[in-house]
This record gives sequence, C-alpha cells and structure tokens, in this order.
Amino acid sequence: MSERQLLVSKIENGIVIDHIPAGKAFQVLKLLKLPDDARALVAQNVDSESMEAKDLIKIEGSYLTSSEIDIIAFVAPNATLNNIENWQVKEKRVITLPEKIEGAFNCPNTLCPTNTRYTAPNTSFTVEAGKQLEETKLHCIYCGSITYYGTIQENIQSESFRIERRGLVSKEKIEEVFLDMLIQGGALRFSRSPEEPFILKSGRPSPYFINLGALTDGESLAKLKWAFASYIALLREQGKITDFDYVFGPSYKGISLAALTCEGLNELYGMDMRYMYDRKEAKEYGDMSSDKVLVGANYFQPGQRLLVVDDTITTGLTKVETLEKLRLLGDHEVVGMVIAVDRQEALGDKDNVEEQSAVQYLEEELGIPVFSIQNIQSIFNLIKDSIGDDIKKLWVDYYSKYGIVDLD
Repeated sequence: MSERQLLVSKIENGIVIDHIPAGKAFQVLKLLKLPDDARALVAQNVDSESMEAKDLIKIEGSYLTSSEIDIIAFVAPNATLNNIENWQVKEKRVITLPEKIEGAFNCPNTLCPTNTRYTAPNTSFTVEAGKQLEETKLHCIYCGSITYYGTIQENIQSESFRIERRGLVSKEKIEEVFLDMLIQGGALRFSRSPEEPFILKSGRPSPYFINLGALTDGESLAKLKWAFASYIALLREQGKITDFDYVFGPSYKGISLAALTCEGLNELYGMDMRYMYDRKEAKEYGDMSSDKVLVGANYFQPGQRLLVVDDTITTGLTKVETLEKLRLLGDHEVVGMVIAVDRQEALGDKDNVEEQSAVQYLEEELGIPVFSIQNIQSIFNLIKDSIGDDIKKLWVDYYSKYGIVDLD
C-alpha cells in the first residue's frame, strides 16, 4: 500500500484527530494511553492547505471522553476531532481550551486544600487563555495559585501523567467482548435438545438461558465491570442518558451488577457514584429507618437521579416492581435502565402474548429509556451457523410465537 493510500484509508468506527500541529502527534497519542491492541495510524508533516504542515491520528474502535479532549487542547488547540460511525463522519468539532479543568493537574501550592494527604478535594482550575498557547494559565479555585504553561507542559510530558478518564470504547467492541464473556463464562447456555428447553419464570420454554450469576471468576467479573461501565460512559458522552447520582440494582443479581458498575465507573472514568439496591423482604431488625427496603437510601437526597442496571429483560414484570419500590424514595428521577441482554420478547406468559415488548412498555408507557449491551437477534446471528438445525429451528419457532423480532 502506498503512503498516499495509507493516509486516506477509511476506518469503519473510531476517531480521526486532524490538524494537529506538526510534530505533536506522538505527544497527543501518549496522552491517550491506548490499550496494547488498539489499531492506530499516525501521520506526521502531512501537506495542509490551512497549515504549513500538520499531523493526524486515526484510531479504530475508540472514542474520546470530554476530559481527554480538554487535555489535548493544551497540546493541540484548534485540532479537529471527527467521530466516525459506519464509515461516515457523524460528528466534527474543533478542539478548544476549556473554561475549567478538573482533576487533571495538581496545584503548585503545597498549602492548598487539594494537597491535603487525606480527604483532599478534587483539583479545579479556571483556564485563562492567552493570544498564544504558551500564555495559557491555570487559576486554582481553592487557593488562587497560578500555574503557568511551562509547568502545564512539564506535567503533560512527565511519565507519571495520565488522564483519569480513559477513552471511550465503541459499542461494537463492547458487544464483542461481552458476548465472548457470556459464552466462555457459562452465563449463556443453550438447550441440549428440543425436548429439553429452559423453563422461564413466565412458563415459556426457552431455547437458551442467561444467568450472569454463573460469572464468579475474577476475569469474568472484571470484563463484566468493564462492559457495563464502558457502555454507560459511552451513553453519557453521547447524551443518551443524563447525569445521575445512584446506580440501582434490583435484588438479587442486580446487586452485584450495581456494585461492579460503580467501581468500574470510578476506576475507568473517574465518575464517583453511590449504589443502592432493594430487599426482597423488608428488614425487621437493626436500623430500620434508613434501609428497611432500599439499602443505601439513607444517603439519598430529594430530587436525585438513578440509573437502573440488571441482567436481562423478558416480560418486564420485575422491572415494574422495582420502579414501584423506588417510590419509597419520594422525589426522584430514573434516567434510564441498562441491561445486559434484551431478550426481545413480547409481554405476557406461556399462554398469553401481548403486542408490546417489555422494553417498549417501559419506554412508551413509563417514559424510561432502556439500553442493552446485547440483544438476542444479534446473538443469534453470530451463533446460528455453529448450532444444529434442530436447535436453530427451536430458536426460530420460539421467536415466531413469543418474540418481537424474526430470527432466520
């Protein structure tokens, strides 16, 4: 492949950072701290109509958080960021210095409250942009100390510097890792024969069963945490869900999911949330005033927002029960629901099949947006060539009766 072909080659999903000042591309790439298996192309000193020369970076399958974009602005202001989806530029923006930067730099004043050994607040600076990048200054909002651009550059170039929130991952990558985890960890099981279906709580004879409770090894839990946290961070960055204060996990399987999600959001993306879960039976001992039904509710403040996480959704009955319990909080908002797998089935039971699916009911009747990491139609399309014809027919027949999608 020629150099020109390499430069203009398209990517299916990912980002292109263009119009980077010549010689700065590798500094930008270092800031992103991409995983070892990331596919990236770096081009330096490329001809440009608007600049004497420019650098550019193409990264397949990754996206940037707002905090990463803010840091890049201190190295390559006026660079352009293109988000690519399905070979097309979905969004294009110019990278500019933020008005405020949090959690990225340390205050140079040793007496600043942010340098306290324990209980230190997150650093926060207002950004004073000069006519030239080198004239940029940071003003600490806690003590008023000024950080000059030379110190900013030293911090960015140091080996220890890192952006707290890692880059976002594409939905396609999350789906791929998540499905592999389900199968390898034994959380997605297929019936051994048409005569041995899994009987669901609804009484329906399903050709498969999803049980995240089977994921008990450390590697699977780490992937589960990564998938939920990465998907939620992506949804937030895309504006599909608003900010929230709590991650709520319906008992029982939702409890561990909520805990893992909270840990993952903090570890991977610097988001500090609390989690809450419900009890199947009301507590009848100890401190019953704060968590008789909803554990963690003693920290809740009126008007706060919750994101619900859970494993699967079939009839939606348990999800409605969960929302009813949340009424005990009083004034609150559920910003959305993120589930591992949408079974894409109609409401009802073995003998009664309604027109709406559980997801459609929650979204259309209750106004709660529902997002799934995986769904059965995409899973079936990936595994159908590896299962026998009799089992494949079982899937197709099941969804012709109970599904809201056709499998073929």
